[in-house]
Amino acid sequence: MQRNIFSSRFIIYSVLLSLWLAYGCTAVKIDRPAENYYPVSYAPRYSTINIPLEIDGKILKKIINREISGVIYDDASYDNNNNDLLMIKATRSDSITLSIERNQISYRVPLKVWLSKKIETSLLGYTYATHAEARADLALKFKTTVSLNSDWSFNTLTQSDGFEWITTPTLQLGGVKIPLPIITDVLVNSNLPLITREVDKALKDNLNLRSVMSEVWSQIQRPLLVSPENSLWLKIDPIEVSTIPIRGNTTSLKHVVGLKALVELSLGDQPLVQMNKSLPPLKITSALSDEFAVNFSMDIPFTLINEKARQSFLDYTYNYSKYTIKVNEINLYGQGENLIVALGVEGSIKGTIYFAGKPVFHHENMTIGMENLDFSISTKNVLVKTGSWIFKSGLLQKVASNLVFPIGQNLEDARVELNSYLEKGLTEGYFKIDGSVGRLDIDKLLVTPGSVKAYFQFGGRVKVTMTL
Repeated sequence: MQRNIFSSRFIIYSVLLSLWLAYGCTAVKIDRPAENYYPVSYAPRYSTINIPLEIDGKILKKIINREISGVIYDDASYDNNNNDLLMIKATRSDSITLSIERNQISYRVPLKVWLSKKIETSLLGYTYATHAEARADLALKFKTTVSLNSDWSFNTLTQSDGFEWITTPTLQLGGVKIPLPIITDVLVNSNLPLITREVDKALKDNLNLRSVMSEVWSQIQRPLLVSPENSLWLKIDPIEVSTIPIRGNTTSLKHVVGLKALVELSLGDQPLVQMNKSLPPLKITSALSDEFAVNFSMDIPFTLINEKARQSFLDYTYNYSKYTIKVNEINLYGQGENLIVALGVEGSIKGTIYFAGKPVFHHENMTIGMENLDFSISTKNVLVKTGSWIFKSGLLQKVASNLVFPIGQNLEDARVELNSYLEKGLTEGYFKIDGSVGRLDIDKLLVTPGSVKAYFQFGGRVKVTMTL
C-alpha cells in the first residue's frame, strides 16, 4: 500500500517537474559581448566667427576733430619755400565735417588763415622792407581712401579736393589793394601735400587696428566663465583672421573680420589653454558671411546612464502570453560605436541577455536614445533554441523606448547662459560686442570608456560696433 502511494507521488512530481521544465524557468548562459572602444580621433569643427565691424561716421568725426585741431599749418619764415617772402598760419576754426561713400571719406576742414607778405623795394642801392598782413577764412577739402593691409595697418591715401575761400583776403599796402587769392592759391597748392601727409598720419595713428586686434587676440584666448552657477566655460582658440575690403555709406565705415577658431562651451573645471600670442597676417578675401557657430560638448557618464537605466528597469516585470520575466540587473557599456545593454532577468528565462544599438540624438525632444537596438548575436544563438518566444514578445521595443536620456535642459541652460553673456554688450577699447545664439545642430556622438560624448553646435550672430 505504501509502495503504491510512493509511486503515485513520484508520478505526480514527475509530471509537475516536466511541466516546470516545459513552461517554467529556462536558465541560459550567453557569452558576454566584448567590451571595447575605438580610439577617440574626433576633433571639433572649426568655426568662423565673422564679425561685422562698423565705425560710425559720427564717431570717426569725433576722432578726426580730436586729432586735427589747433594749428594745422605754420610757416613762420619769410625765407623758406624758395624765399617766397610769405608767412602763413592756419588754425582750425570750426568742426570738421565728413561724408562716407564706399571706402572713401570726404571731409571739409574750416581754417582761419593769417598771412603776412614781406614787401621789398630797392632804391639807390638800398633795400627797404615792409610787410602787410591779412586774415581770412578758408575751407580745405580732402578725400581719403581707406584700405587694410595684411600687416593690419590701415592704408590711407589723402588727396586734395580743392579749397574755397569763405572770406577773401586782401593785402592793403598803402592805397593799393593786392589781390591775394592769386598768391594764396599758389601757396595753398604748394603746401597741400604737407597737409595731406599730416591727415594720413593722424588717421593711421588713430585707426591702429593691429594694436586693437593684438589685444583682442590675446584676450579672446582666455577662458570666459559664462555661468558661475553652472560652471559653464567659453573657450576660443583662434588660428586665422580674414577680412573683406572696407565699404561704407553716408553714415558709417563697414567691414567684416572673419575669425577662424575652435570655439567651445564646456561644463566643469576651467579648461586648459595653450596661448598663441602671435597675431597672424590678415587675409584679404572677397566675401564673408556674418554667421558664427559655437561647439558645445557634453559628457554623459556611464554611471549616470546606468543609474537612469536602473530607475527605469530594476524590479520591472514583463509578461507575454504565459511567460514572465523580471529584471534584476541592468548595465550598459561600450563596444566600438555601439552600446551594449546587459539585462539580468529571472522567471521564464534566467540569466543575462544582451542587446546592442547605436546611440542617437533625437532633436525633436532633445534626448539621446538607441538606434537599431537588437539582440546581440550571442543572445540570438542561445535563445533561438531555448526561448524563441522572447523575439516576438515586444521586450526589445520596451527596452529601446525606455533607454532614453533627456539632455534638453542642459542644452537650453547652455544656450540661455551664452545668450545672456553676449547680450551684456562686452566692451574692448573702442569696440562693443553683442550677439545671440539660437540654432542647435548635432555634430557627433562618440562612445568612450567612461561616457557617451555628445558634440553640438550653436549657430547665431555676433556684431561688433565702435563706441567712445
